[in-house]
Amino acid sequence: MSEKLDDLWFDKLRSVSGHVDESIWLQDHIRIAHEERELFLDNEIENPRFSYRKGSEVNMAPVQIEELRQTLANSDTHTIVTDLYDKKLEKEVIRNSLIEASLNGNDEEFFAQAVALYGKPRKKFFSYIALRVGQLCDSYETSFPMETKRLRKVMSKISTTDVEIDVTVLPPVNTTNESVESIEQVIKVFQATLDRLEINDWTLKVDDTSHRNRFSVDAFKKLVLLPNQEQLKNRASKLTTTQLEALAEHEIGVHARRAHEASKTSLNILRIGLDDYLPGEEGLAGYVQQQIEGAEEFYGFDRYLAACLAVGVDGVPRDFRAVFSLMTDYYSIKFKEDSVIDKAPFRAAWDVCVRIFRGTTGQTAGCIYTKDIVYMEGNIGIWNLLTEKPHVFESLFVGKFNPLITRHVRSLQTLEILKEW
Repeated sequence: MSEKLDDLWFDKLRSVSGHVDESIWLQDHIRIAHEERELFLDNEIENPRFSYRKGSEVNMAPVQIEELRQTLANSDTHTIVTDLYDKKLEKEVIRNSLIEASLNGNDEEFFAQAVALYGKPRKKFFSYIALRVGQLCDSYETSFPMETKRLRKVMSKISTTDVEIDVTVLPPVNTTNESVESIEQVIKVFQATLDRLEINDWTLKVDDTSHRNRFSVDAFKKLVLLPNQEQLKNRASKLTTTQLEALAEHEIGVHARRAHEASKTSLNILRIGLDDYLPGEEGLAGYVQQQIEGAEEFYGFDRYLAACLAVGVDGVPRDFRAVFSLMTDYYSIKFKEDSVIDKAPFRAAWDVCVRIFRGTTGQTAGCIYTKDIVYMEGNIGIWNLLTEKPHVFESLFVGKFNPLITRHVRSLQTLEILKEW
């Protein structure tokens, strides 16, 4: 489709907003000295201090953003397109403020901006988590008496009597455990997924630094980012062939595909995402991953648990150390249940704490980067949606919108981008 409804505005939007997702920015700029990590693990310091490399390609242009919002408001562009752009630009202002707060070391302001972008952990989801952690403790109280006691002390503060989330909808775990040994195997599977979906304008990029240990995409640059051979070898737990296939479907089959399919619609902005598209996007990515590898739990469960502990949904805000201690207790029991033998609980606890506290100095209780709550909330939402409306599955790939937001769905229906719902 040659002519777009937002041809006049899309390039302007990209020019005044950040050309990089702030989570990628944080990943690339965060610095935690090896000595800090070792001192923390040896209990010689209370919390590790995070620092951030100054300077970035993020374009902090709040004045230009406001000017564009005014220009849009005064234009004769379709009102729905204007509204979608205005809400996207409003989020860009918040995103810039979040990065600025991070660079200034202002943890309270950073947390406030993160909440404005992604929300904060909700008690209804923590009630589900408390129920599941309680069940885990019931099974392993004899083997882990101290760990279960500490976890129960927290979870007992949360009512679990009205939990409506049903974990039994998840498919059984695929037990195939053949290990992936080389980055060449990874490239082959990821490239095959690109080819199958006929996504020809995206590129695989193997990391050339020592910082990346996860798979991700950069929709702005049309890149699929892969760890290198050394990082693959040093993963906390071995990647299996089933997990690799599931990851390819997650990263390419959802993230890259939605951006690619959006280019065929009448709305450019769907390539990079409407406002608040992420819960639907990550929820769907988790859903397709679960179809391949199965699951015992909703995607992002442990991150949500850590976020709840940090912000103090139970009434007690916690710092890095306090969350790390409780997450170590959780992983000690969980790894026993899952027969995980090649990953230390403290290492998993360190990783999840770095993830939720990134963007802050790492020193302030209750102040975190709340983006990680969208994974579980979105995954549960997508499972509920597709249980009720399985026929809309293919419609979820028209672009980067949030099918859990009625406003998004109705807007795309009015623009005749979404047909069946």
